[in-house]
Amino acid sequence: MDRALRTTDTPLPSVDARKATPLHRYSAASMGVLLVADIVAFFASFYLAMALVDHTWRWNNFQALVTGSAWLSIGLWIVIFARLGMYRTSIALTPRDEVYYTIAALAIGIAPELLLFSIVPELSPSRLLLLVAAACAVLGVGGTRAVIRPATKAAEHRSARRVLVVALGGDEPDGRVDSSMPKHWEISVYRSDRGDGESPQSVLDRLAWFRTALRRGCDTVVIGGLLGPAAARHVVTLAERYGMRVAFAPPELRRSTYDLRVEREGRQVMLTPAPLAIVSPAADFCKTLFDRTCALLALVLLAPVLVATAIAIRLEGPGPVFFRQERIGRFGRPFRMCKFRSMRVDAGADWAMPNDRRVTRVGAFIRRFSIDELPQLFNVLGGEMSLVGPRPEMREYAERFKAWLPRYDDRHLARPGITGWTQINMRRHLTPDDIERVLENDLFYVENWSFVLDLSILFKTAMEFLFHRGV
Repeated sequence: MDRALRTTDTPLPSVDARKATPLHRYSAASMGVLLVADIVAFFASFYLAMALVDHTWRWNNFQALVTGSAWLSIGLWIVIFARLGMYRTSIALTPRDEVYYTIAALAIGIAPELLLFSIVPELSPSRLLLLVAAACAVLGVGGTRAVIRPATKAAEHRSARRVLVVALGGDEPDGRVDSSMPKHWEISVYRSDRGDGESPQSVLDRLAWFRTALRRGCDTVVIGGLLGPAAARHVVTLAERYGMRVAFAPPELRRSTYDLRVEREGRQVMLTPAPLAIVSPAADFCKTLFDRTCALLALVLLAPVLVATAIAIRLEGPGPVFFRQERIGRFGRPFRMCKFRSMRVDAGADWAMPNDRRVTRVGAFIRRFSIDELPQLFNVLGGEMSLVGPRPEMREYAERFKAWLPRYDDRHLARPGITGWTQINMRRHLTPDDIERVLENDLFYVENWSFVLDLSILFKTAMEFLFHRGV
């Protein structure tokens, strides 16, 4: 890795956050299937909860469920799921992930429901029933989603688009446009010389690719460039006549952290960057409030563990209890990250490796259970870190990675975290050679941040911690 970073003529790698996860966008039919399945699962969860609370499976329970206020709770859950985007996309890597996302969404939804039902008790089933129903819905809704998602994804792949990519200009390199498209699309490429004229007749003279699209049964034509207004209007009109969809994809417009959207000011059409959710003031306020509240509660609850660890490190030998090191934080600002010292005092600042001989006996134990990371809760309280986000890097490595990867600085749009998307989807012990994949995961988190994503990462981190995998 060091040699590659120093080589100036080595082509820079193209890092695309889409590789970090199989982000799946649901079709309209899949959205309908998910909605119906969720309603049925919520209904069944309430019926099961009524049976568990009342210790009976009476028919009256079913009648009360159909005509009672449980529908209000189910409706609120459905609205919250929709607002969280759970009917538009899925980022689950495994069926178990669907359960984590369901837990996170229900955790967000249960609080306003309990508040509403406390203010207006006549609207509510019992609070106990609501909590039991939510617990049952974790398995019911999460389980059905774990089954439905791969099934709908497979069905959509079987009915994938047939796409013709028209490369304008014969000297365009292969794969500039078509290699960036979904892998399950059936893609054909037609190379055409770009003429100088923009009249409808000059476009007609270059429409052999339309005949190719018709012959191959394509439903979408992607033109790898921009046409003039008259030519574009003629192409779109012709495509509509044959029931085709037309899109323009200039090869020089590559995906970046900010998506582009089309806006019109008067008669002028403009491409403007779409702001990221994670950098909005509202998201920053909510995330900071949540982080600091949880960090304070965690420090109170874990105080005995912190004290015991500090005593064990002190008894093992001379040296400081805490290890402080400069790391790069949000917007590239440096800060001092705090951890329990798990290595010898003379360990240096080299990258930690598996079975590192510099690790002390106490250090090996606290690293196995991630206890060495707990003092970072003080960094969270200070606003330097978040509970969830890209892991902060040392200045030396950050500068080297920035020189090697053009999009490396984009990960600093988010506050660094104690855990993150990279930590739950990659092994614990990483090396500099893993930086490209790490960056892909970090950029995915920055581009797709949501509160439910943060909660699901925290739940998954907790589960892996309980099973001693460590993150």
